[in-house]
Amino acid sequence: MTPVRKITISIAILLICGYGIVSLLESPPPRPNILVIMVDDLGYNDLAINNENTEIDTPNMDQIAREGVRFTRHYAAAVCSPARAAFLTGMYPERLGYLPNGLGISPGVITLPEKLKEEGYTTWHIGKWHIGDLERTAWPDNQGFDHWFGFLNQWRLAGKHVDGELQMTFPRYHDPWLEGDAEPGRYFPGHLEDILTYKAVDVVTDLHAANAPWFLNLWFYAPHAPVQPAEEYKERYPDTPAGRYRALVNQLDANIGRLLAHMESIGALENTIVVLVSDNGGTNKELDNNAPYRGYKGRLEEGGLRTPLIIQWPDRSINGQVFSEAVSIEDIYPTLMAAMGIDSPEGLDGKSFYNHIARHEPIGQRPQFREAGSGSYGVLSADGRWRLSQPPAIWGKKFAPRLFDLEQDPHAENWLEIPPSAQVEKMMGSYNDWYRSVHTVKTEFLPDGKGGGVLRGMDFLRTPGFGGYTIGIGLPQSYYGQVAAQTDIWSMRRNGNSVVANFGELVLSGDIENSGECHSVVITGMFRRQVAGNSAPDVISLTLYIDGRESDSKQVQMTLPVADPTVATLIGNPEKGAQDSALLPPVILNTRLDASTPWTIDSFSQELCEDR
Repeated sequence: MTPVRKITISIAILLICGYGIVSLLESPPPRPNILVIMVDDLGYNDLAINNENTEIDTPNMDQIAREGVRFTRHYAAAVCSPARAAFLTGMYPERLGYLPNGLGISPGVITLPEKLKEEGYTTWHIGKWHIGDLERTAWPDNQGFDHWFGFLNQWRLAGKHVDGELQMTFPRYHDPWLEGDAEPGRYFPGHLEDILTYKAVDVVTDLHAANAPWFLNLWFYAPHAPVQPAEEYKERYPDTPAGRYRALVNQLDANIGRLLAHMESIGALENTIVVLVSDNGGTNKELDNNAPYRGYKGRLEEGGLRTPLIIQWPDRSINGQVFSEAVSIEDIYPTLMAAMGIDSPEGLDGKSFYNHIARHEPIGQRPQFREAGSGSYGVLSADGRWRLSQPPAIWGKKFAPRLFDLEQDPHAENWLEIPPSAQVEKMMGSYNDWYRSVHTVKTEFLPDGKGGGVLRGMDFLRTPGFGGYTIGIGLPQSYYGQVAAQTDIWSMRRNGNSVVANFGELVLSGDIENSGECHSVVITGMFRRQVAGNSAPDVISLTLYIDGRESDSKQVQMTLPVADPTVATLIGNPEKGAQDSALLPPVILNTRLDASTPWTIDSFSQELCEDR
């Protein structure tokens, strides 16, 4: 139902060069609101309309698909956090350090809600977050949202406390523990999905009454495990794992329908862009979520990456289309910007497809890349025909990459026993180039005129303390003293022919054993942090290489103290006068390097001194 738009006519008198011109000016239409509904682990086959699946009940989502634009080849991520980070930033999650977990989105990255706030939008987040809870500046209200309500990760939902502290443990749907920027954490009676929906209804009501554009980011938890539908839905289906799963999906669908019906009743739907997307493929545990595609959540195959995506536009001339070209979750951010005539921030990996769908023309495609830890990666060729999947190493055993021909085998059921070697080499080469790009932390170096300077930018990756980390620097033979440091976090210095690095109580040291003009110094390893209820204790594992030779290696059970990850990285010694040899800025990677990684220790070490 589309009511007649009220048009305000104003008379403006313009005085130009001494004479008046009277013109009638029509006020521009209001910018559309944006509602993003992200569901958790909903597979391609869980949206009934995709396969005309009669065993799943999603009438409300199907209606959005019929009335909007449906993408049958949308790729998200293999697991939750990377997809969410990619959506909010328009960047590859690997570039942000989500491999698959990350400390958070670095403060310098302009998120979608931050960009919308610049344009006068009120921004709200409701539901699951799971893209940073250990660092306070990674929470929603520090990532562009005016307000938020929900849970920072699912391990907090049970709300068990030990000595007053929230303990991460197995999640649940019933009577969840929730919190928000204006809501102290507490138990809420009822079912999680219903509570989130009621909150969204209240928030939309208030936002609509304020008569200003808004962005609501509603991230449901369903149908993620544990599969616990409310009793009223559970009793409609057989008491089996598959039955309970269908009940939870149906409850999710009903809540989406409830929110959209309310928006229509108050007139808020007619000028709202509605985005419905899933973060990764289904688990295939209760039923075949991803049919007809091979793979499931956690696997870099069609079934693990291909998820539902629907966008319903206020401009009805765009709706009613179905696109089969490959798009990715990084593309949604710049697409929304293009739809509103707003320039996207520089450096986004995603590409807008808005003009293509507005003109009813095919969407241009390009290669897609994903990683999933343990050496696992996936590549989709630019023409969409070939999928290369590198399985993860198991107990140190590495497997050959698998190539699927999606033209001959569109469901990717069987990889080629004898793949064309040229195609494999081409795709592995493009992955290696991409790997170097996304794992090199983008920093800004400000020289101090004394042979050193200050390094800033991408704080959560430039600062060690979470996940894979590598720092390398070319050290001139004549340079002595402090090499690099972050106050109260870590430091590196050269004393004579010895290089010493301190990361809290962990100390690495080694000797320079040759007299070359430049020495490569590399520290690489892992800062493992507890991010889930069943995680192992925090551990730091680091190795020091000097001129490509392993000099020291330590592993300790501890957490690196980091009070403020935005502290600048000092290069050289700012308190000392200029030295004869200046230090080049270091290269920081958001991953650990070893002999098996695409960027090896040897090649990385050699490149550090190439500019000397």
